[in-house]
This record gives sequence, C-alpha cells and structure tokens, in this order.
Amino acid sequence: MKTALAALCLLGLVAASACATEFRTGSAITVAADEVIDDDLMAAGNSVVIQGKVTGDVLAAGQTVRLTGPVGGSVMAAGNSVIVTGDVDGSVRAAGRSVTLGGLVKSNAQAGGQTVIVSETAKVGKDLHVGGTSVDLDGTVGRLLGLAAQNAAVRGTVGGDVKFEGDELSLGPGASVGGELLYRSDLEPEMAQGATIAGGVTKLPPRPGAEGKRGFSLVGFLLRLVTWFAFGAVGIAVAPRIFRAAAVAVAVRPWWNLLLGFLVLVATPVAVIVAMITVIGIPLGLVALIGWLVALLFSGVPVGAYLGGRMLRSASPYLALFLGLLVLALLGLVPYLGFITKLVTILIGLAVYARATKGLIVEMRLQRP
Repeated sequence: MKTALAALCLLGLVAASACATEFRTGSAITVAADEVIDDDLMAAGNSVVIQGKVTGDVLAAGQTVRLTGPVGGSVMAAGNSVIVTGDVDGSVRAAGRSVTLGGLVKSNAQAGGQTVIVSETAKVGKDLHVGGTSVDLDGTVGRLLGLAAQNAAVRGTVGGDVKFEGDELSLGPGASVGGELLYRSDLEPEMAQGATIAGGVTKLPPRPGAEGKRGFSLVGFLLRLVTWFAFGAVGIAVAPRIFRAAAVAVAVRPWWNLLLGFLVLVATPVAVIVAMITVIGIPLGLVALIGWLVALLFSGVPVGAYLGGRMLRSASPYLALFLGLLVLALLGLVPYLGFITKLVTILIGLAVYARATKGLIVEMRLQRP
C-alpha cells in the first residue's frame, strides 16, 4: 500500500497533500453508512459501494460503482454501471455503460456512457456536460447544459443555455431553460406544450469539415483507453517477461526517468533528421522515428501497468493493466492536473521504452556466439 502511494506522489499524479490517501482494493469494496473516511479515497474492485462519508476526493473503478454517501471533495468514477446519488461538494466526472446522477453536485459535472440518467433529485450547481447514446435529464442544472447524444430528453430545469449536438432532442412539458437553446442537428427539437425557453432557439451551422462528429471528449477518452489496453494486452501475451520488466522500471529512479524521457522526447527527432541526411542512415532513421512515435503513442501503457499492479497485487495482469490505464485516463480529464498527468506519463513511458530497448540490445549481444 505504501509503495503505491509513494509511486503516485513521485509521478506527480496527486498533490503532495494526498500522500495519506486511503486505498481499498478487492472483489467487493464497501464503505458502511456509519463509516467516515477523513481523507481521499481510491477504491477498485468488482463492486464498489460507498455509503459512508468521505471528506476528501473519491476515485472509484469497478464493474459496479455506487456512491450514496456525502463527499467533501470531487468524484471520479468509471465502471459498467456508475450510480452517484450522494451529495458532492466538488465536481463529478463519471464514465460507464450506464451512468446515473441523483444527488447534489455543488460544482460542475461531466458524464458519459451509453445511457446517462440525470434523475429528478439531481442538482448540479454549475455546468453539466453529458455525452451518450441516450440521455434523460429530469434534474436541475444551475448554469450551462451541454449535450452530445444520439437521443436526448430534457424535462428538468436549466438556469443558463442548452447546447445540443446530435440527432434527436425533445423538451418535455416541465422543461425550463433560462437562456438560449442552441442546437446542431438535422432535426428540429421537439418541444411539448408547457416547455419554456427564455432566450429563444438558434440552429448552429455544421462544424467545418466535421460532419457527423461529436464534440464530446468521451469518444477520445474511450478510444485512448481501449487502444492502450489492446496494446498492453498483446504485450502481456507475447512477451510477459519484458512487459513486467518495463512496468517495474517505472518506479526505478523515477527522477532519472523524467530526465531521460525529456531527452528522448526532444533529442530523437533531431537525431533522426541528422541520420537521414545520408542515404545509409535513412533506414535507421525511419526505424528510429517509427519506434519513437509508437513509444510516444503508447507511453501510458507501462505506467498504467505499474499503477494497476500496485493497486491490485494479486489480480490478473490484464485486470491490473485496465485499472491502471483507467486511473490515468480519468486523471487526464481533470483541468490542469490532466496536463501534468499526461506530460509525466509521456516522459516516464519514453524513458521506460528507451531502457527496455537498451536492455534488449545488450541481451542480444550477450547471446551472440
């Protein structure tokens, strides 16, 4: 447990004050209704149920994630089914096949999934951004409501503008919009009798060169997560020893990893250009460039494998890899912290790949007759 916390702090993925974060892992994680966690909580398991009070932030991942207790900080949750009905003093970011919001969120909320439900008891103090195949909103949004969905139904109250991008949008009899309704769709919004829009309705022009594309970042989030996991899963299956060594190397001399990663990031393109000046160096330069691009694209894989392995020590390497990558992807969504997470991940990932390549070259030379 302490090893995982130290690794997270060294990677810069959490603030220094979060070094006392409580970790809970296992098949079924439960925070009882009478329990108080006076700190941040990171929980990962097949089932995560948080009924008690958490004074700090919550990061939860599992097949099923259910949060009904109050949270003093923000919530980041991902799983097949995510249900957040407890009151949250900060923001909520949730992703899953099915996502339900049903409590008070004092700041902003972002939710993405195949089905997203914002129930009648839900209240978002500031902005709400939702992306999914089907979205139902019966609750209250204090300011802006951003929707990117195939089908969306609004029956609640929105204090500011509603911005919709997708196929079908309907406003029920009880829908109230305090600002404008701006939509980008081939179909006109359906408005039931009794729905009110204070600022009028405006149809937005199609995005230049982006017909059919959705502006919600959930697509990129899921694509990045699935691509990383597929690459890592192949690595586990084809070369498990090398993959494990790469994951372990993440925590070996972490500050040196950051420096080495920076050198690889900056120096490799320069070296490739120099090598390709000569005809002989063109093949070598191309190979180096392709390797650099692949390492850059999949830099999060060894870092995710290490984090997941520390959090789920006895679990399947595939499950640990998925959990670690999920944590990285969720952190990448957080403003400011997301940029730091991505930068640190890239630098450490590049360093690990560089050290692994060097190790393979040395091993091949030793095996020569």
